[in-house]
Amino acid sequence: MDPERTSADMVTDLRRRSLSTDEERWMACLAHMAAAGKAAAEPLYGTARGRVALGKGAGGDSTLEIDRACETAIQEVLVAEAPGAYQLVSEEAGVVGAADAPWRVVVDPLDGSLNAKHGLELFGTSLAVARGGALGDVAVGHVQDYTRPHAFAAVKGAGLLLEDKTGKEARLLCDADRLTDDAVEVLLIEAGRPERHDFRYSDLSSIVAGRHTKDLRVRQIGSLALSLCYLAMGVADVLVAAVRARSVDVAAGFLILDEAGGGIAALDDTDIWGQPLDLERRGAFVAWRRGVDGTEITNRARGLRKSLLFRP
Repeated sequence: MDPERTSADMVTDLRRRSLSTDEERWMACLAHMAAAGKAAAEPLYGTARGRVALGKGAGGDSTLEIDRACETAIQEVLVAEAPGAYQLVSEEAGVVGAADAPWRVVVDPLDGSLNAKHGLELFGTSLAVARGGALGDVAVGHVQDYTRPHAFAAVKGAGLLLEDKTGKEARLLCDADRLTDDAVEVLLIEAGRPERHDFRYSDLSSIVAGRHTKDLRVRQIGSLALSLCYLAMGVADVLVAAVRARSVDVAAGFLILDEAGGGIAALDDTDIWGQPLDLERRGAFVAWRRGVDGTEITNRARGLRKSLLFRP
């Protein structure tokens, strides 16, 4: 990759078609929403003030002050800049607005809030806009890393739009060489509390058996949205999400990975793209970057479904 090329050059390379006016406006709106959320999070993460618990959010998890601050900042921008009428689906606020609105905006204001609570990296925001009520209807996605100058975006049918702040960061993330082979070196896992799983550590190796896995390592970063983006960039190779993920966690990341040529499959053989854009906890899944054949990986992961699944 030419070291003199900028992130703007890369955006042009990765875009398969020009964007419609609505797509351009939603892209700008989501970028501004993410920037507002990041600004609200910066003085709070890892602080006692940010960790103050405010009760349960609509998604069922505890809402912290840092969650509230991010969501408030994000919604203020959405109200001011949304290109059209929308229904909001947000982890904290719930479902707000008319069901027959032409757009559905899916928001996780702080994905990785446990990390943020303790001052650990990584965490960020996941924002998506859909033309219908299922994951397959997501048209625009944006994921912002709150601790680094990394942002990832995609428009359905247009490809991956890399929005890193500097050419250096773009080159570090978009690893073209890693996206052309089938080697699996970094496997990401997202799991819940240890007592709620039965899988053995060696089971994770068996999921990718048969590939060049001599240097296989396992990592858990604590954010599904950012994990999916790192697959899209070739930073990681496979993600095993042994959790009952909600659409607010994955709507943007699924689109970004799909537009980058990666794949996603549910562990229970259901149509993951038909999953509703709501706040219900759904099934576990496995995902992989472009260049990796996901067929055998999916079958092996499904074979371990009972031990991988998160128990209540």
